[in-house]
Amino acid sequence: MGMDIFGINPEIKSQRPEIDWETATEEQKDKYLEASAEWDAENPGYYFRNNVWHWRPLWEYICFVCSEILTEEDITSGHYNDGHKINKEKAETIAHRLEGLLIDGAVQRYADERQKRLDQLPEDDWDRSYPFSVENVEHFLAFVRESGGFKIS
Repeated sequence: MGMDIFGINPEIKSQRPEIDWETATEEQKDKYLEASAEWDAENPGYYFRNNVWHWRPLWEYICFVCSEILTEEDITSGHYNDGHKINKEKAETIAHRLEGLLIDGAVQRYADERQKRLDQLPEDDWDRSYPFSVENVEHFLAFVRESGGFKIS
């Protein structure tokens, strides 16, 4: 299971590639996949994905550092893929907050402390299966900055 996060009003910088999967050759499919990856990189506000293992710790961190920005409904619904929306103003505030935390090293300190706690848990503890990384926060920040608000699906 994964979380698909879509920008509500993303800044689109190029035309999205298209393909007819039923008639495309293998070469055309390969070219389409390559073009799609390039399109995703050029348009980071359109779509962000995480599997549930990566999303939950990321969302928990966002809720922790943005507790005065998010409502209880935002916090709760963010754990589910039920179509909850975070409006543009909140998204911009979240992006600003995350950017500052990345710059001052707070995200890295959080990741290090969290990993120390996880390392002390028994090997079979499910919490150890939920990784948190600075890189995931950076990718989410890039998405949120250009999303125009987002929908958690």
